[in-house]
Amino acid sequence: MTTVPARVRSIELPPFDPLNLRAAELRMAGHDVISLGQALPFYGPPPSALAAARAALDTREVNLYVTDPGLPALRSTLAERLAAYGVSASAADIIITAGANHAFTLALLTMVDPGDEVILPAPYFTNHQMAAAALDAIPIEAPVQDRDTFRVRWTDIEPHLTARTRAVVLCNPSNPTGAVIDAVEGQRIVSECAARDVVVFSDETYLQFVYGRAHWSAAASPAWRRNVVVIGTFSKSFGMMGWRVGFMLADAGICAEAVKIQDAMIICAPAIGQMAALGALREDWTYADSFHPEFLKRRAALIDGVRQVPQLHWTPTDGAFFGFVRVDGCSNSRALAESILDEAHVVAIPGSAFGASGEGHLRLSYGSASVADVTEAMRRLAVYFVARTERRAV
Repeated sequence: MTTVPARVRSIELPPFDPLNLRAAELRMAGHDVISLGQALPFYGPPPSALAAARAALDTREVNLYVTDPGLPALRSTLAERLAAYGVSASAADIIITAGANHAFTLALLTMVDPGDEVILPAPYFTNHQMAAAALDAIPIEAPVQDRDTFRVRWTDIEPHLTARTRAVVLCNPSNPTGAVIDAVEGQRIVSECAARDVVVFSDETYLQFVYGRAHWSAAASPAWRRNVVVIGTFSKSFGMMGWRVGFMLADAGICAEAVKIQDAMIICAPAIGQMAALGALREDWTYADSFHPEFLKRRAALIDGVRQVPQLHWTPTDGAFFGFVRVDGCSNSRALAESILDEAHVVAIPGSAFGASGEGHLRLSYGSASVADVTEAMRRLAVYFVARTERRAV
């Protein structure tokens, strides 16, 4: 049997699928399982996206390859929309990808060599670590010092820089914490990295889920073309997770090189998904904004629920739809998540899935759970932790 390289064998799959599989088994056994697990919004695509997809089915073009970087109209329209965040870009600066994970891997393959160090302020998005490891780069976990808001600062990153550092990965807003990077601090990170010839990969998947403040994009930096690559997707903003359409934003010269990797990987993102995304971009760019009041209601339910459980601690953050909740006395969050699922029938994601500095936490997503579901899930957790405390007291 052919040996699989160590760089692949060393990668650990996150616990999402095993937890979801166990949840499905419990449901089949008749149990009511509430999921605060997967990072999904509760809505589907806007009518404009569906109408564009339906119209596309009547064309020959939907069955063909599109140009490797993506539909020109989609790329130019996206560049126009990003101007709302202070980003000056053109279609030549954009490659349409099969989702944000693909965009991130494409960026890594284009700009990072095996053995290069990639700094991940942590807790980090687990797929960023997995992609870097898969390419034989060296992921470096940089624990965020602010353990209440989890906001990333330059002082979290600087101590981890070495002569081998090639890139710093930002996730803004953050998955798993929902933390939003301050614009002044973000600009400092970009500038300091540029001075050291370090690339900033900025995953802005949740750019349209920032509450009470404006989203800061790394590409809003005056000299962004020097060292910034932005990763984005339409999955969350337009409820198009299964359509697999995202993008990479970088200087046109970088995109011209990255398109070689794009061609080798997938040629182009699915045509029908791109056509649907174009419809949404043209008519419903602010679609996600209309759901903010509902997200805030769900967040309020989570805040109230956490306050009712003495063992849980959370400072609400300003973005995405997660609570990264600290659990008193927890040293094995994976075992805790499995126990909660079996006993309380609530899906929660262990913090250890997001790096060593995430241990002792649970990620609770309120994106696809109703207010009633969030409230009931937190009631179950309250009962669970009372019973857990009583067991330990015996």
